[in-house]
This record gives sequence, C-alpha cells and structure tokens, in this order.
Amino acid sequence: MIRDDLITQITTNISSYTAFKVSSELPFTASGNALYVKNKKTVYVDEQQDEKVQLYRTLDQGEVYQTDTVVNVYLSTDAKNQPNSTDDVVAAILDAKSVATNPQLAECFVESEIEDDVITYTFEFNFIIT
Repeated sequence: MIRDDLITQITTNISSYTAFKVSSELPFTASGNALYVKNKKTVYVDEQQDEKVQLYRTLDQGEVYQTDTVVNVYLSTDAKNQPNSTDDVVAAILDAKSVATNPQLAECFVESEIEDDVITYTFEFNFIIT
C-alpha cells in the first residue's frame, strides 16, 4: 500500500529532525480538533484514495486501466515559534513522492494555512500507476 510506504519513507526522511515524528494513526478528530492540530510536530498520513480509471480499450475489446491514488499528509506547528528545521522537514516530506514503483506520475503539492497560532501544512500526494 502506498500509505504504508509513505509512512516509512517520511519516517526515514525526517529521522534526523528529532523534534518531529510520524504517527501511524489516521488523522482523526478528537474533541473537535484534528489530531495533527492537537499533536503538533507530528506527521499524520491519511487513508489513500484509489480510483481505477480506464486508460484505453484495445482492438480485441480488452481494457487497460490505470490507478489514480491520492494520499493527504498533515503537519502542524506553532505559528509563532516554529522550529528552525520546519522548512527542511517540509522539503523532506515532499521528497517522499519517490515511494511509488514505476509510476506514470508521482507528484506532491503543499499548502499552508494559519488558524489562531497554528500553522498547518497539507501535502497532497498524487500517483498514477498503470
């Protein structure tokens, strides 16, 4: 599963940044707050969303499919007192897109949002595998 591979790769990529850790839990909501907001400096990897899409139909009426996979990853830190290594950790998480074996497409985007005094980074990993 790509989700498991992402958890392993992100854990490896950020292992030298001891202020940060990776959770194997899903980013559920507890008492109205998402776990990644409650547990700052902890990376949470959401469930992967797979969609099987017909790529094309062959002359003998066979079908070739591709799998589109999306996985969201979350990280929150204190917006006022961010650790110095936050930018390096964000870059290390972005580098985890290399986990898919022979993908047609492997990309990752990150957005940040500040609410109250918490900055949340939301990473969207997209993989297309034929």
